[in-house]
Amino acid sequence: MKRLLSHLVPTVFVGIFFLSGCEATSSTEVGIRTTLLGVIESRGAQQVYSPGGVYFVAPIINAWTTIPISQQNLLMNANADEGDRPVPDDITFKTSDGNNVFIDVNVMWRVDPMKAGDVIKNVGQSIDEIKERLVRPVSRSVIRDVFNEITSEQYYQVTIKNDMAAKAKDRLAQTLAPYGVLVDMLQVQQHRFDEAYQNAINAQKQAEADVQTLIEQQKNMVQQKQSELEAKRAEWNQLREEAMGAAGRTRNEADGYYQTKSNEAKAILAAGRAKAEATRKEAEALGKLGGDAYVKMQLAKQLAKKHIMLVPASNVTTTNVNELVDYLMTRAKTQ
Repeated sequence: MKRLLSHLVPTVFVGIFFLSGCEATSSTEVGIRTTLLGVIESRGAQQVYSPGGVYFVAPIINAWTTIPISQQNLLMNANADEGDRPVPDDITFKTSDGNNVFIDVNVMWRVDPMKAGDVIKNVGQSIDEIKERLVRPVSRSVIRDVFNEITSEQYYQVTIKNDMAAKAKDRLAQTLAPYGVLVDMLQVQQHRFDEAYQNAINAQKQAEADVQTLIEQQKNMVQQKQSELEAKRAEWNQLREEAMGAAGRTRNEADGYYQTKSNEAKAILAAGRAKAEATRKEAEALGKLGGDAYVKMQLAKQLAKKHIMLVPASNVTTTNVNELVDYLMTRAKTQ
C-alpha cells in the first residue's frame, strides 16, 4: 500500500502540473507567454501564440496572458449614455479663428498581433488598460492638433472636414503603430459650438434661408410673369393673324371688285367706242351721195316697227300706212 501511494502521489502531482499548464486562446485573441525565471530562457522573454489553439505553458516559471485582437471602439461622446464614460467625454478644440468646437468621435482600433507582447509589456495587460493608458489620451491630443488648423467656416464644408478627419486618422495611426496598436477608422460625428456662436450661426442660417426663400419667390414670380407674357404674346399673335387674314380677305375682295368694275368699265368703254365708231360711220354715210335715201330707209325701218292707221274724218275709207311704208321701202331698194 505504501509502495502504491509512493508511486501514485508523484503521478498526481505531475498530472496537476501538466493540467495547470494547459492554456487556450479563442478565435479573436492571442496568447503571450512571458518567462519569469531565467532558467531555460532569459527573464522577460516572450512568445506569442496564435488564436484558436490549446497550448502547454509550464506554470510557475512562465506567465500567461491573453489579449483580444478584434476591433475595439473608443467612443468619446457628450452623451454619457452613448460614450465609454458615464460623463460627457466629447473632444473640445479651438479653431484657428478662436471658436470652441465640441465634437463626438469614435476611434476604431485593435492590437497588432505581431506586437502583442510589446503591448502587454509596455502599455497594459488588458484592453481597458490599453485604451485608458494609451489610445484615449493620444487620440484626443492628435485630433485636437489636427482640427485646430481649420476655421469655423471651413468646418462646415464637408469636404474639408472629411479631409481633416482622414488626416487625423493617419497621424494617429502613425503615432500608435510603434506601441503595437493599429487604427482602422476615425469617425467624426456630431459637433457643437459655444452657445453665443451657435446662436449667431443659427441667425445667419435663418437669414440665408430667408434670402433663399425670397429668391425662390422672385424666380416663381418671374416664371409666372413670363408665362403670362407668353400667353399675351400668343393672344396678340392670334389677333394679329386674324387681323391679317381679315385684311387679306378684304384686299382680295377689293381686288376682285376692282377687277370686276374695271372689266365692266372696259366693256362700257369698248361699247361706247364701238357706238361712236358706228355713229361716225353713219355720219360719213350721211355726208356722202345717197344720204337722203339712207335716212329715208332708216325712217322706214323705224316706222315698219309701228302699226299705224290713218282714219279720215269724213270718209270711212282708210289708208294702210304699213303697206305704204313697205311700198316705199321696196321702191327705194329698186332705185
